[in-house]
Amino acid sequence: MRMRSFALLVICLCLSAACTAQTENRSGPVDPALPAYKPQQVPMPHDHGYVMPDGSIRIVGFDDMAGIVERWDQEFERTHPGFRFTPILKGNDTGIPAITYDMAAFAPEGGGATLLELLPYEKIYGSKKNPVAALIIRVGHGSLNPAAKMSPLAIVVNPGNPIKSLTEAEVTSIFSTGGGTGDITNWSQIGAGGVLSDQPIHPAGLYWDAYSRPEDPHMGEYMMYRHMGEFPGYVFSPNYDQFLYYRDVVKKVAADPLAIGIVALNKVDSSVRVVPLVEADGHILTIGDVQDLIADKYPYERDLYIYIRREPGTPFEPFVKEYMRMILSKQGQQAIAEDAKGYLPLNAEDVQFELKKLDTADTWAPRSVQGPKLNFPFPSPEPEGK
Repeated sequence: MRMRSFALLVICLCLSAACTAQTENRSGPVDPALPAYKPQQVPMPHDHGYVMPDGSIRIVGFDDMAGIVERWDQEFERTHPGFRFTPILKGNDTGIPAITYDMAAFAPEGGGATLLELLPYEKIYGSKKNPVAALIIRVGHGSLNPAAKMSPLAIVVNPGNPIKSLTEAEVTSIFSTGGGTGDITNWSQIGAGGVLSDQPIHPAGLYWDAYSRPEDPHMGEYMMYRHMGEFPGYVFSPNYDQFLYYRDVVKKVAADPLAIGIVALNKVDSSVRVVPLVEADGHILTIGDVQDLIADKYPYERDLYIYIRREPGTPFEPFVKEYMRMILSKQGQQAIAEDAKGYLPLNAEDVQFELKKLDTADTWAPRSVQGPKLNFPFPSPEPEGK
């Protein structure tokens, strides 16, 4: 009987240890140097369209952040009695219209807002001096979970392709045209020999324009405006083969030895190979693992942001600043790390950078007079920072 009781005790201890390990693994790597949240009391906002009839505060934006926003709301409600929230998270394209017309105090965004989404907001609130009127705060990194909608991008080739690595400049010259440094259209141009010698490169990816409604409408603008030369970048190559879904890009590359594709990292499978990316000095960066994403070492990472409404001549809303301080704390980043979608928290250095932006956000300067058209070149929607 004693032996049976001892055996049961051992089993229970093992199960408990396993559950603890699973919980820690699910929690993800939260930087221990992150500041703990120390709540400060702030007044309830009034006279705003985002305050609903029942007194709750509306949050509109990226649906994939629903679990994260729920945890943030719970933490803020716990530390600020009387505050309540109504999250309406239906997709990336809902957030910027909501802050434009005062229907949300801020908008969670996956990957950053597109130019098309920002256009009405910047036309109303921007100026010649500061066209991007919204305050943009980075709050987390993309996910490697296949269920997530926002993931870093990978450069993939056929498993039989011997190419060992690529630089960002080479990726740009393969997928775009007009950079002035010469387009790369042949595998021999990047040192590939053997079966690839003097063979044409077949670049592939999603439709680069959102009007074609690809699975990931942010991919094309992200590559063109942020990575293919200085804004507004270079257009995609005429040889670029376009698809609606990442799975079709993977199939194309898996079946074509001459193909190279842009695919979300969380959509890559064993039928293709991710190409390591290197700096100009030959140092291998990464193929996009968790540690390098959090350390900002991967060039094609895509992040989570909060776009905050600012009206010209209006002081920054104290409640919004306090909510953002909570997000940029150990508790706020823990909420990201614990989410089932696998999004990754910021490191302490990145948090400090975002907190400095937040601390200097006071009254937004009055809008300067400008003509009926936006001044171009319109600034890249890429937020400041790393």
